[in-house]
Amino acid sequence: MRTIILLFALAAFAVGCGQKSNEPQSKVTSNATKVYSEVELNKLIVPGMSIAEVTNTFGIPASEIPVNEKVLIFMYSFPFETVVREGGLRLTGFDVNFRDGKVVDWSPVMGESRKSFQAGESQDSSGDKNFQIFLATDGLTNVLNKVESEGSADASDLKTAPDMTFTAKIFSGKSGSERPGEQTVILVVSEQDVSKLKELSENSFGKRLLIVCRNRVIAAPTISAPLASRQLLFTVKDSRVLDSIQNK
Repeated sequence: MRTIILLFALAAFAVGCGQKSNEPQSKVTSNATKVYSEVELNKLIVPGMSIAEVTNTFGIPASEIPVNEKVLIFMYSFPFETVVREGGLRLTGFDVNFRDGKVVDWSPVMGESRKSFQAGESQDSSGDKNFQIFLATDGLTNVLNKVESEGSADASDLKTAPDMTFTAKIFSGKSGSERPGEQTVILVVSEQDVSKLKELSENSFGKRLLIVCRNRVIAAPTISAPLASRQLLFTVKDSRVLDSIQNK
C-alpha cells in the first residue's frame, strides 16, 4: 500500500504541506540556495518587504500560489541533498505570504521532504470549495481500502461526523514525480483554520486522513508532521476526480 505523506506549511502541502512516497525522491524541487534556521528566517523575512527583495534574498520560489488578487504565497524548499543527510523531523522549507505585494509573514515547513510544482509546469486553480476531513478509524477501513484500490471513494453514506470542515482554494498540477493518472494538489486554507489543522495533526501522527469534497474521498494521505501552514499538499491518485470538483 503506497503511503502518501502530507506536509502542511502552506503546505504542507503540505506540507504542507511534506510528502513521502516510494517514487524517486531526486525529483523533489528545491529552489532555496541554502538551508536556513528559523532564527535566520525571522531576521531575513521582515513584514513589508517587497517581492523583489524576497527573490533577491532567496531566489525564485519553487511555486507561486495566487490566492486572490491581493494575496500571493511563495513556496521554497531547501536543497534536497541537505535534507536527506539528517534524520528526524526538521525544517525542510518555508512559505512567504504577501498581501498587495508586501510580506505579511512566513510559515515553516516541517517534515522529511517536500514536493512542489516545478517551474514551467501547468497549474489549474478554482474558487473556494468546501472540504471535510475524517481520521481513518476502524469504522472507515472499507472506504480507505477503496481509495487505495480505485483512487477515490463515495462519501455520501459516511455515518461518522467529520473531524474538521473548512473552505479552501484548490490548485492542481504536476511536480514531475507523479505516477500516470496522478496529480499534485495544494489546498490553500484560511488563517483561521490553520490552528485547527495543527491541533488535529499533532494528536494524530501516523494516522490516515480522508479528504472529502462534494461527497467524494479524493485522497487519503498519512500525517507525518504538524499541519501548521496555510498550504495542504498531497497527491490525488485518480486525477479525473478533480474535474468534477473544479468544474462545479
